[in-house]
Amino acid sequence: MNQLPTSKRRTTSPHPAMIARRVAVTQCASPEVEAPPGSTDVVTGPIAVPRHVIDGGEIILLAIKPSMWRPVFDALPCLLTCAALIAVVLWREFPLPGLSMTATVQMIFLIVGVRLGIAIVRWVPTWHMLTNRRLINIQGVRAPRVSSCPLKGICNASLTASPLEKITHLGTISFETTPQEGPLGQWESIACPNEVCDAIKRAVHEASLR
Repeated sequence: MNQLPTSKRRTTSPHPAMIARRVAVTQCASPEVEAPPGSTDVVTGPIAVPRHVIDGGEIILLAIKPSMWRPVFDALPCLLTCAALIAVVLWREFPLPGLSMTATVQMIFLIVGVRLGIAIVRWVPTWHMLTNRRLINIQGVRAPRVSSCPLKGICNASLTASPLEKITHLGTISFETTPQEGPLGQWESIACPNEVCDAIKRAVHEASLR
């Protein structure tokens, strides 16, 4: 795993979920951190990148994690179901068979904790990267699953937002790719979505001119 050096820059509004970096991986020098317009208090930390992900001389322009709201969104159906179940149990005073009221509520809270914990574990290793050549998605808990698409294979990048993402000022970026490249996964629950989408479109345009 290549450890990319990091730095810290204060700008104007906190977006801790976003890390913007420009670094030649082959040199492992201190990177020049470029925060998207409108982002503030951008703090960068070490990113463990599998050796086979970055080509020699490839430059990472953006390295972004989904917002910390993403695990909550993923676990929300379970959270709502458990909340309704607790309300019914307390209102009807009807515990699960063989359990007391206290044990029943504790069991439901345990289910909530496990589901939210699974969502957090899946969120931790998730990274989205924009380089001068490709878009890269890294996911996977036990072993990283890497998918990528050359910038020249991107036809369009569009921005949408679910009701929850609108409330939390996040967005999801979807990509249209050429038939030769196949589909590329969405970048979900991204902070500063407009700036990130614009950065991707600029990189795609520049790649088309090369």
